[in-house]
Amino acid sequence: MTIILLGILGFQLWSRSNHFANLSLISFQKSLWWFMLVVVLMPANWILETIKWRTLLTIHVRVPFIYTLKTVAGGVALSIFTPNRIGEYGGRILYMPANARWPVAISTLTGSFAQNLIAFSVGVFSSVFLFKGILILKICGLILAAVGFFCFFNIRRVISRISTLKIHSIFRKLGSNLRFVDEYSSGVLLKVLGFAFLRYMVYTTQYVLILHAFEPEIQIRILFLGVSVVYLFQTVVPLPPLADVMARANIGLVLWAGTGMGELSITLSSLMIWLINLLIPALIGSFIIGTTAPLISLDTNESNIPSAYMPLASKPTGKT
Repeated sequence: MTIILLGILGFQLWSRSNHFANLSLISFQKSLWWFMLVVVLMPANWILETIKWRTLLTIHVRVPFIYTLKTVAGGVALSIFTPNRIGEYGGRILYMPANARWPVAISTLTGSFAQNLIAFSVGVFSSVFLFKGILILKICGLILAAVGFFCFFNIRRVISRISTLKIHSIFRKLGSNLRFVDEYSSGVLLKVLGFAFLRYMVYTTQYVLILHAFEPEIQIRILFLGVSVVYLFQTVVPLPPLADVMARANIGLVLWAGTGMGELSITLSSLMIWLINLLIPALIGSFIIGTTAPLISLDTNESNIPSAYMPLASKPTGKT
């Protein structure tokens, strides 16, 4: 399936631009260092994601860092074709003990909320400087960002209120397991936001570096503002990661239309950031999934932890 979708993307890339010959004008010898730096930053991206998630998870379940990192990689593999990478939840739950199923889900949800909140807030802030006019939309965006931060630090209250509306049964289940959210102090949530911001800066810098390698004459400030707005749209409109590549390229074409940046540079940059930050980790995660037995049974509430993994988990013990 991945090969088919990549083939479709490649065809669109080829049909969109007839400037492939211009690639010969790029000094790959100079650009190679930028691409190498982007690749080097890829592990930092996912290590920060692991630290962010583990900051929440460790309050409920004791799991060694290396195993948590493997679980994150497995979640990436299962999420690569799901909107907004929601398959990550299933991947992380699948490779954690059954008695920690809800703490894993809620800690993942909280971490994802933090990451999307940072992407949305920075994107809205960047749009204030990038676009002229549309004052009402800018004010609405800033208000929504403020509301998002309020909700993040009052997760239990917000979900409890939503669960009373009976929108979906999942909210009732969340409401009945919100005792785990009580363990997240404001200090812990602030720390999670800090890790989310650091991770955001890493993958934003990666995108900017690739764009700069193709278009060195474009100001770095314009690239950072544009990339932040691209991630803003990506947060607001959840799509499967590969569809995100196409959407990201189209958004970039609109944002940088007046800067002289080439269509090919924008589209290739979007593809490369997907290959480096998602496809490679997904392949690693697929290997982990293929060589590691799941730790839970999907049919029962009993844990299927192999003896080798018994020391890895414990029942929730409250604050640590």
